[in-house]
Amino acid sequence: MKPFLRRKTSSAGIDITPLMDIVFQLLLFFVLTSAFLEPGLPLELPRSSMENERTETDMVISIDEAGRIFLNDAPSSLETVETAVSSLVRENPDAGVILRGDKQVRYGGFFEVLDIIRNAGIKTISLAYENQES
Repeated sequence: MKPFLRRKTSSAGIDITPLMDIVFQLLLFFVLTSAFLEPGLPLELPRSSMENERTETDMVISIDEAGRIFLNDAPSSLETVETAVSSLVRENPDAGVILRGDKQVRYGGFFEVLDIIRNAGIKTISLAYENQES
């Protein structure tokens, strides 16, 4: 009597479970980091040769070439900006604001918004600009 020979069967496939975990983590990383990017209104910012300093901010106020005001990408008015900035200062006295103005914006309109921000008590105001290419 011959001993019963058993053939070993092996799977030639690759287990993709760890790969799917990595892909999911990368997707989650990119989704979360894109939420922290600055709002992206299509403004043509003035150019400067100064070094670009990144600061932590709590609010972005933009003014387009037609003089329309946007508060974190949402259309707004001077009164709404004043209310929002005042409540921001009450919540966080060290809050920062980025003021973005199109290079074609009326000079007086820009300073109206700047005065509202300063009068509300914001200590850190950053003016957005594009780096001048050499």
